[in-house]
Amino acid sequence: MGKLIDVIETYEDLLKRPNFHASLSFHPRGDRRFGTVVAPYRFLDKIPCGIEACHTPHLSGYLITTGDDLETAIGGHCGKKYFGVSFTRERKRIDDAVARQRRIATVTAMLDNMAVYLKAVESLERDYKELREKKERLMGAIGPSLFLELKNRADRGQTDITEEVPMTQVEATSYFATSNRKANDGKGWPTKSLLLARLEGMDFIRSRFKDMLVVNLITPMRDLSKLTVLDIDNMKPRALASTAKWVGEVPVGLQKAQGVVEAGHRFFQSENIAKLVHLGASQSALAAMIGDLRAEESQSIR
Repeated sequence: MGKLIDVIETYEDLLKRPNFHASLSFHPRGDRRFGTVVAPYRFLDKIPCGIEACHTPHLSGYLITTGDDLETAIGGHCGKKYFGVSFTRERKRIDDAVARQRRIATVTAMLDNMAVYLKAVESLERDYKELREKKERLMGAIGPSLFLELKNRADRGQTDITEEVPMTQVEATSYFATSNRKANDGKGWPTKSLLLARLEGMDFIRSRFKDMLVVNLITPMRDLSKLTVLDIDNMKPRALASTAKWVGEVPVGLQKAQGVVEAGHRFFQSENIAKLVHLGASQSALAAMIGDLRAEESQSIR
C-alpha cells in the first residue's frame, strides 16, 4: 500500500499538528505559495478557511502544506479559487488515494473474516444442492409444462390456487344489485373464486438461485479467499473498486440467499407439494416424493 493518508476527525486534530496555522497569507499578499494537499476532512461545525484573504466558513475541506513547509486548512472551493489547477490536481490525487485506502480496508476486512463468510456460503451451498435435487425430482414428477405454469405463477406472485364456482342465489342477488349485470342478460350465471390451496415458499421457484448464490457469492468469495493482503494492495484501480463494491453487497446477498433457502424448505413440505394436484399434477406421480418428504419431516421432529 502507498503512503497512508492522515485521518483528521476534529479541528483539534489540526491544532495539534506542529506546523499548523489557522490563518496564513498567500501570494499575491505575500511570497507564500501553495504546496500539496495532505488530507481531507469533514467536521460537524464550520471552521474558517485558512487563507487569510478568504476565511470563508466551511464544514469540509483539505489540510494543505505551503512552499515554506507550513500547514493550514482550506475549503475545496477556496482552494480552486485561489490556487487553480495546481490545487485541483492535488485534490484529485488525494481523493483518489483516500478512496483506494478505504477500498483496500473494506476488502482486507473481509479477508480477515473469510473463515466466517466461507462457513456461511458453504452451508448455503449444501442447502442449494439439496433443494436443486428436489426441484429436479419435482420437474420429473409433474412434467415441464406444469412446472412452467408453476414458475409463471411464482413470477406473478400468484400463490393462491382458485376455482371459479357458481354464486349462490343470495350472492347472485347481491351481485346483480350492485353491478350493471342483470339476471336475464344472457351472460350466464355469475361465478366467484373459491380458494382451493395456498402455495408456500414460491419465492424459491421465482428466484434465480444459482446466480444469486453460486455466481454472486460462492465463486467470487472463494476467489478472494486465495488472495493475500499484498495482492489486494497491488490491485489495479478498476479491479479494486469492483471488488470493494462486491464486498459491500455481500451482507445483503447472504440475507437474500438465506431467505430463498428458507422459502425452498417451506415449498418442499409434503403438505405443500400435495397441493399441486389442484394445478393438475398427478397424485400418483407425486406420491413417492410426498412420502419421502414426510419421512424427512418425521426425522427432523425427533
